Amino acid sequence: MKVGDLVKWTELEECYYIACGSLGMKSLTDYRKRGIIVDNNGINFFVRWENGDFKAARPDTIEVISESRRSGKAQKS
Repeated sequence: MKVGDLVKWTELEECYYIACGSLGMKSLTDYRKRGIIVDNNGINFFVRWENGDFKAARPDTIEVISESRRSGKAQKS
């Protein structure tokens, strides 16, 4: 996983949230189907989710849907 990748919650993370979430809380599972990794610190990835939330996520809680086309090197114009 790298900055720019499109990610979603893993199935296990969705199940955990459903099982352990409060009944009165709004469900976030629909909002965690798409997000973009915007940064990482070597431990967590920071994801901007489609509802605008900006949250840290451990690598075992998210999975890549689509890889970024951007390489680590600067592209020539």
